[in-house]
Amino acid sequence: MDVKSELNKIYTNRLLQSQEEIDVFEEALGNLIGLEDKSVITELCMVFDDDTEQYEIMFGLVHGIENLYKENMEEGLYLIAIAVPSVIDRAREWMEVLHYRILNHEQVRRIYGSVLSKLDDNSKEIIINLLRDIKSEDPDMFSNSVDEVLKAI
Repeated sequence: MDVKSELNKIYTNRLLQSQEEIDVFEEALGNLIGLEDKSVITELCMVFDDDTEQYEIMFGLVHGIENLYKENMEEGLYLIAIAVPSVIDRAREWMEVLHYRILNHEQVRRIYGSVLSKLDDNSKEIIINLLRDIKSEDPDMFSNSVDEVLKAI
């Protein structure tokens, strides 16, 4: 299987506007996740788009990324973090979803703060602003979690 070709398929069909796009997307995503190669996480993050037609199917991408980083959280979370600045303008909602999930898991959250401290200043600032927005949108749910991550940076 050609990884670049599969990545291209999911990127090209990411808006999921027809059954054909959905079928191609799901098959290619399944192929990529099946490889169990976390090195594709950054490219998978580039697929997120807030204009997607099928929220439930795109959520499969979230689960796929989580599955890929579960064995090596630090590296996987780093690969997510370096993607955020490139994708946030067209997929802010999906970046929030990924970060909600990170913030909701204590072990993942602790590692993420450490990972963010290794980023360049621009990338770090973009993610810090995202985290602050999440905190202000739902302080009861995320205030403590966001603060924990920010203290670790």
